[in-house]
Amino acid sequence: MAVEFSSAFNTYLCTLPWAGAGLDWRGISHRHLRLTGDVPDEDVVGWARHTAAGTHDYILATDSADEPSVLCPFDDGLRDLDLLSHRPDLFICGADLIGGRPSPVYPHFIERRFLEHLRAPDVL
Repeated sequence: MAVEFSSAFNTYLCTLPWAGAGLDWRGISHRHLRLTGDVPDEDVVGWARHTAAGTHDYILATDSADEPSVLCPFDDGLRDLDLLSHRPDLFICGADLIGGRPSPVYPHFIERRFLEHLRAPDVL
């Protein structure tokens, strides 16, 4: 996907409170899933389906504002987060296809931190 999506997603994320290299979740009502141990992929998908991002058919994943994003079907992307990015931190947001063009919904996002934590704002 074009870098324009990554840049726009980054611009949105910059409006949120940060602590160090990640979001400061202390003031944000959210859901959390710890990925340590052997968490089955279907549990990750099930958890994510109960977030705002889970109301969409697709996800848009981005590593940085300067690199293209990846668009994939929601369930496939959540099952294969490790394949979307080898970096420990990743942001994804829900997206839909409208007229064959991606339409990301940036506030419907999930943050992966240190390869072992998923956090998402409570459903809006």
